[in-house]
Amino acid sequence: MTLIHNYIWKEIILLTATIIGVLTFLLVAVNLFKVVQSFMYTELPMWIAAKIVWLVIPLTLTLTIPAGLLAAVLIVFGRMSSDRELLALKAAGIGLAPIVAPAILLSLFLCAIDFWLIATVVPECQKESNNLKHEIVTNNPLALLSPEVVVDKIPGWRIYFTKEEGNHLDDVFLWQLNDQNQVQMSLRAEKAIIDLDLEHQQLVMTLIHERGEQYPDDGNALKVNPAGNGEQVPKTVSLNSFYEKVQRRLAWMTLPEIEEIIISMQTAPNGEQASPYLTEFQARISFAVAAFTFIVIGIPLAIQTQRRETSWGVVIALVIVGLYYFLGAFGRGFKGYASFYPELIIWMPNVLFQVIGFWLFYRANRK
Repeated sequence: MTLIHNYIWKEIILLTATIIGVLTFLLVAVNLFKVVQSFMYTELPMWIAAKIVWLVIPLTLTLTIPAGLLAAVLIVFGRMSSDRELLALKAAGIGLAPIVAPAILLSLFLCAIDFWLIATVVPECQKESNNLKHEIVTNNPLALLSPEVVVDKIPGWRIYFTKEEGNHLDDVFLWQLNDQNQVQMSLRAEKAIIDLDLEHQQLVMTLIHERGEQYPDDGNALKVNPAGNGEQVPKTVSLNSFYEKVQRRLAWMTLPEIEEIIISMQTAPNGEQASPYLTEFQARISFAVAAFTFIVIGIPLAIQTQRRETSWGVVIALVIVGLYYFLGAFGRGFKGYASFYPELIIWMPNVLFQVIGFWLFYRANRK
């Protein structure tokens, strides 16, 4: 058995590490491309872009670690089943449980790593990423703006100007968009003076010699109306997306912090709904055991299908991972509805996949 275990350990660990590395590189590369593209026409240093991408790596690993293990298990055990190696081992009196023990132990180890990332590292990285955006806007809001380029980094606005001197912009065009990203107002000014209103989290643009046009909701150009003219017209541009203090607050909390809030709500109720915190707490624990769940369903699936192709293993792994996280997102969608017990629904993917997996194990072991 030692020889068999060493073979399985070697195959699974090497293949898992390779797949995790490739998937992580691809996902980080996509993120890097997006960040570099958004920084390309600004005065922001590229080390900030590198730091933002670096802070995304822990979150990426929480996805690629279980997915990489699942793909490796499908490939290794599918190949062993196709080559009749498992049949030979069973004929020698060796049961299925001792054969798959190394994969199960590896999955538990990776679950511990995933739990550490999800419970503490990822929230801290998301908090640090938001603080970095906050620092950019606070210290140098004009770094978001570049001359002779349509700036689209501020949601709901498009901004264009030809020249920049300090906080003064020349020949300024502003387009305000609605929720469907359609232009609802266009403004033009000879100059604009930029100030930052930290209290209300907004840019204040004082437009000099401003004139504007109001666009109808139906997009009919014949119904465009003048929006008024002015010598000095202040216009506010919201920067809430760079602060996100309320909307994303729960995502920045570590698991111990969420636990403290839940306990305080039970001991001293303050009227705030506990369901979102309970759901988030359970969701992080649930997703941390994804590697074990994928092993439970992946091994018997690979044995029964008896396919040795690497591409098949990767495709099946992507399907299983996609379905798993889709069901998880579905459960999280009920976090505002306490009567549905979302903190229990969030465990649905693990329960469903493990029940199917153990049933497939039972069938494979009896053959």
